[in-house]
Amino acid sequence: MKKVLSCALWVLLCWLPYRVQAQVKPDLVIVAPFNIPSNVLSGGIYQMSAVIKNQGTNGSQFNCIGYYLSADNVWDATDAYMGASCQALLFPGQSGTCSVMGTIPPLTATGNYYLLLVADPLNAELELDETNNVVSFSLAVTKGNSALPDLELWRPSISFDAVPAGGSTGAFTFIFNRGPGAVGGYELGFYLSADTVFSAGNDVFLGLVTGGGLVLNNGTIHSAPVLTVPGSTVPGNYYLLLVADPRNAVAESNENNNSRALALRVTGAITAVTPSAATEMSVYPNPVALGGRLGVYLNGAENGKPLQLAFYDALGREVSLSKSIATGRQVAFDTPDLPAGVYWLRVVGDNATATRRLVIE
Repeated sequence: MKKVLSCALWVLLCWLPYRVQAQVKPDLVIVAPFNIPSNVLSGGIYQMSAVIKNQGTNGSQFNCIGYYLSADNVWDATDAYMGASCQALLFPGQSGTCSVMGTIPPLTATGNYYLLLVADPLNAELELDETNNVVSFSLAVTKGNSALPDLELWRPSISFDAVPAGGSTGAFTFIFNRGPGAVGGYELGFYLSADTVFSAGNDVFLGLVTGGGLVLNNGTIHSAPVLTVPGSTVPGNYYLLLVADPRNAVAESNENNNSRALALRVTGAITAVTPSAATEMSVYPNPVALGGRLGVYLNGAENGKPLQLAFYDALGREVSLSKSIATGRQVAFDTPDLPAGVYWLRVVGDNATATRRLVIE
């Protein structure tokens, strides 16, 4: 009996080191935060990143994430490799971000795919669990032109975010070519806008700088130190738009990422020049229906001298021909053929100025 127990104890003591050794292993998993595109162009280059974490019981030396394009959510040898990124030694509980600039294969057909992120894609680490190394994301691919550039604006800044009408500010930005195609000459425009969306027909041009010679993943700095707001601009809240390739002279793989908007407040107030002049203007109805009848009355002593009444858009540009009006008199007319929006009625003449806001619905 003692011999049997001795043998059993010997087997147990011999087996325990192997059992302990088997459980002391790393376990690599991929966790948030994720920076993954959901819509891409074939041939396009995109920044991607995720976090690799060692949730095992031993340190790990080979802490890499591989990025693959796949027709399904199962990682295998048919998937297209797009790049890999690694972290240094990770002890249990430690993590780090792995990011790449991944290229969507140029010959990829339009359709729905999966982006697979694989921890330890070379199987360099013996892990506690080898089945939890893959995460997948849905990815829509549109046929693109791999030879096209893609201009982006990074970290734009404004010198002064509040200036009076007629005053000046400045702007600074970094322009970057993310696309695989090189761009020769390009333009960078600066515009005053009532909103954050660039519209060449509505926004006020303030300035232009030029550059050239940007290849893949190459960029440069541009600045416009003096951008003058038109003196006729109505005080209020606006945006300074920085727009790469504003005239669409450069064919790009992505035409929707060329502009950035910075808040800009135009200060000051419009007042009458002289207290005795026509300083009170009544406008009714306000709002007025599109094409509707509008009445305007100037409160002041009649002096027999006509004043000019004009329509201006939200950026202070005259959008309708002037009409004559006299103090102490009322004038009625149909609203000009203007789209619905916010406008300003301004009367000027003989040392008198008055302005009223008008909404056309």
